[in-house]
Amino acid sequence: MNAVVTAVIIMLVLSLLRVNVVFSLITGALLGGLIGGLGLEGTIAAFSEGVGGGANVALSYAMLGGFAVAISHTGLPEALVDFVLKLIGKKEEARSKKLPKAFILLVILIMACFSQNVVPVHIAFIPLLIPPLLKIMNELRIDRRLTASVLTFGLVTPYMLLPVGFGQIFH
Repeated sequence: MNAVVTAVIIMLVLSLLRVNVVFSLITGALLGGLIGGLGLEGTIAAFSEGVGGGANVALSYAMLGGFAVAISHTGLPEALVDFVLKLIGKKEEARSKKLPKAFILLVILIMACFSQNVVPVHIAFIPLLIPPLLKIMNELRIDRRLTASVLTFGLVTPYMLLPVGFGQIFH
């Protein structure tokens, strides 16, 4: 069997067994290189060259993920949701109206825009902000496609229009 196919199968099996994804990738690559006849030194060299410049990007996203987890453990996202609920009024009165829907979507849009330019965390804010809002969004029957469109607009538009933060790269 082809060494690459074997490596991919090993990675998939380990992932399905709920082994850490990074460990699965490294194990699959190592075994694939050994099966392909590269030897240990050749496999490590090929792996290092293959990761190359992507290692910096991967490390940056890992740091953002760690930062997001740290913030989620502080209770800040839940506090933000409670703040939004206080602003839109009493739960029974306000939840059936259109104003709370618009306000929640506006907050998501502002956070998406700020994540690109004011606090450059890119998409790391999504797992912090959206899960606490899901219960409210379900009660208000906010369309998930609309929320995804608002997020996409807020994440992409600042790149094109504002020459600050991540947008500075493209201007």
